[in-house]
Amino acid sequence: MDCPLYEKIANQIEHQVHEGIFLPGAKIPSVRKSSKQMEVSVATVLQAYSLLEDRGVIKARPQKGYFVQEHQLQPSERIKIEPTKNDGTIHALLRRLLHASQDENIIQFGAAIPKSQFLPIRQLQRSVGRLMRLEPEICAAYEFTPGSLSLRRQIAIRMLDSGCQLQPDDITITLGCQNALMLSLQAVAKAGDTIAIESPAYHGVLQAIEVLNLKAIEIPCSAEHGIDLDLLEKAATEWDIKACIVTPNNQNPIGATLSHPSRQRIIGQSVEHDFTLIEDDVYGELSYKDKRERALKADDKHNTVIYCSSFSKSIAPGFRIGWVVGGRFQPQIEHYAYVQSLAIPTLTQTAIANFLENGAYDRHLRKTRLAYQDNLARCQALIQEHFPAGTETSSPKGGFLLWVTLPDHVNAMTLHAQALENDIGLLPGLAFSLTAQFSHHFRLNYALTWDNKTDAALKALGKLCQP
Repeated sequence: MDCPLYEKIANQIEHQVHEGIFLPGAKIPSVRKSSKQMEVSVATVLQAYSLLEDRGVIKARPQKGYFVQEHQLQPSERIKIEPTKNDGTIHALLRRLLHASQDENIIQFGAAIPKSQFLPIRQLQRSVGRLMRLEPEICAAYEFTPGSLSLRRQIAIRMLDSGCQLQPDDITITLGCQNALMLSLQAVAKAGDTIAIESPAYHGVLQAIEVLNLKAIEIPCSAEHGIDLDLLEKAATEWDIKACIVTPNNQNPIGATLSHPSRQRIIGQSVEHDFTLIEDDVYGELSYKDKRERALKADDKHNTVIYCSSFSKSIAPGFRIGWVVGGRFQPQIEHYAYVQSLAIPTLTQTAIANFLENGAYDRHLRKTRLAYQDNLARCQALIQEHFPAGTETSSPKGGFLLWVTLPDHVNAMTLHAQALENDIGLLPGLAFSLTAQFSHHFRLNYALTWDNKTDAALKALGKLCQP
């Protein structure tokens, strides 16, 4: 039996949304215009639009019309596995970003790399110099997987603050957190398997999923509450999810931090639906609270959590020192780490271990967190004053990344191109999803030297957004 005419119209428009003809946040034709185009009654179009609202495809805005929802994963029957097809847009964006990050004349709002003033450069310089003088052979020695015992011991001590009781043998040193995430995915999934991810997601996760030929379900993530656990529950019920990558503390790019009940619930979901939680806690040490948030791994009674982190955001990005606590997957992770990199540089591991051991890290973190809070307040005030009405920002509780939502008339890709012409770097929202979402969003790094030049750049960015 044929479906009603209004349902056919609704299906047609929904198909256009999924094909990218109408992007998330875009306005669709008015009721009267659609009535004329399709040669149907206004009442029929209204019925179709009402059905699309029920499906979570569009949303009515009083006095403005109908707009495509930012997220398309609402009712359980609408949740889809998105194959990791990528037209190269993310790669092209990141190539431009990396190129721009080498240019000292560009204000670096785009790259998630703190300026050197927020890093313990002098202490590390002294540590490396002392090692080179007293132990010059250190540059010739291999430090095979799982890595430096002294560094793993210091990491185990630091992770007591996150509630984790670990032994050095529980830890494998990696080439940064990205490497830890890649190794974790390789250990738990094979090509064609399905991974649940936050949306928007850290772009490194999207690239890892593509390289490993995995499938992804993007679960909406809000700045207030983090990953939507109701939708994760529905997705896990409908699909065979092998793992879920989640950032419970200061999520990149929106800065969300999961509440204690949400942490308990997502661990329970992983046990009930038999999927592995891969915890990305690279910003965990940068919480603005006096006491850092508890890690998911600390409450992992069933060994369903793999923990990944690094010192790239707090000590030395260029050292590329991270680590992974793999639990029952530790043997596979160590094997992949050995095959792929054989060893981790000995000098950098030893330098960081010495820095952690002398007690300077906590003093450094206290100073850095205060500076980031000041920069955040200044950044939000400037955006409120100089960006167009309707611009919204997240309110992170740690880290140094701000998620900016622009009014509908501002396309973030266009803004990105215009900003580069004015020596301003930013990363558009398109880089944080495998689908055409977040076209009116961008991520902003505020771990910068905040001076008159930085102020002027943010004001100029706001001016470019004006209609």
